Amino acid sequence: MSVEILLWVVLAAVFVSVALSYVLKVNLGIPAMIFAYIIGVWVQGMKVKEVVACWPTSTVFQLMTITMFFSFAVFNGTLPKVAQNVVYALRHKPYIIPFALLAIGGIIGAMGAPPPACNTILAVLTFTVAAPAGMNPWLCAVVVCFGGSVGTFFPWAVQGSVVKATTEGWLPGMGEAAAYKVCLGFFVFTMVLFLLFWILTKGYKIKEIQIEKPEPFTAVQKKNLVVIAVIAVLALAPNLLKLFISSPILKKASSALDIQMLAIIGVFVCTVLGLGKEKDAIVKGVPWNTIIMVGGVCTLMGVASAAGVTDYLGGLLSENVSPVMMGAIMALLGGFMSLFSGAINAVFPMLGALAIPYAAAAGIDPVPLLVAVAVGASATAISPFSTGGAIMIANCPDQKIAEGLFTKCIVLAILGAVVCAVLSLVGVFAI
Repeated sequence: MSVEILLWVVLAAVFVSVALSYVLKVNLGIPAMIFAYIIGVWVQGMKVKEVVACWPTSTVFQLMTITMFFSFAVFNGTLPKVAQNVVYALRHKPYIIPFALLAIGGIIGAMGAPPPACNTILAVLTFTVAAPAGMNPWLCAVVVCFGGSVGTFFPWAVQGSVVKATTEGWLPGMGEAAAYKVCLGFFVFTMVLFLLFWILTKGYKIKEIQIEKPEPFTAVQKKNLVVIAVIAVLALAPNLLKLFISSPILKKASSALDIQMLAIIGVFVCTVLGLGKEKDAIVKGVPWNTIIMVGGVCTLMGVASAAGVTDYLGGLLSENVSPVMMGAIMALLGGFMSLFSGAINAVFPMLGALAIPYAAAAGIDPVPLLVAVAVGASATAISPFSTGGAIMIANCPDQKIAEGLFTKCIVLAILGAVVCAVLSLVGVFAI
């Protein structure tokens, strides 16, 4: 089969996989893996083990280990307690609360909580504490959905680990740098939307927060904070120090003290210290649905890449689309696809696999395109049809506000995609 025809077969497989996932409520990774098998074995003549080899082992391992470790802090209440204490400390400075809520999302996301957990914690705090004090629902929506994702893009956090590992598969040695740039790009995007609505809704005029003093941290929670702090220092310190000190020991430590292996050690320590149940961490803490989705999509795109489809399409695009416009197109396309499927988990592997050959054919840096894809896809996660928007609406205690959030989420998703396209056009994602 010619590569031109195979391109349409792959595109049809992607479309049908997304449609089946959305309509039948099945994990997107399952139909994607089935199509990878059909296209790879029955159309391209690949061996089954060659199709299976397209499964993103590194990405899956990182997701599994990191979420397993940080799930202890979610289940034993450590992360929610951190958030409550921050809000309580600022209760007499209401004008800071919107910024504090945004920071809380970043902190708990950077501490390893997955986006749904961040969204849930922020939704409870925002709608039960800040909204009654006069924080506008539009601003609440921006804080809950986008603030709940900012921290998760750090290379050691849930979404950042997907970006890092997936990019590493395409561009060896560039995974961590790409993850940091995606994190920066999403932070800029979030701040643009946040400041816009903070000004328009007069977020600086909310009243004093009424919140009861949180219970003190339990012994278990204190120990969990110490374990997280130690793991964080071990993972970050060598990388930071080597920027200023040239030492073979630091170089070795920065590569050896990888967060995914430190997370496994952290799981063992948390289990031994009795900070939670290991079974819960494995069964409930690890996002198996996400892993299957990422694995299935990456397997399908791996088969397409092995067949030369992604290189062909990348070359085709490089001849017809300018590099400046390509970033904006990727952001908008990522935003559109994310309305119906997982953002980083599904859309990033799909579109990223096209961005790499396009950049190679056009002779440009592929990282800004990957940033555009990741941020664009995450921008529409606030849609009520997506996890972020759905969780926010479900956790809003005021039924009247909840009903109004449905329309607001759709508007914010569209606005978010447009803002991402503009940021790409003006070169923000190339910083």
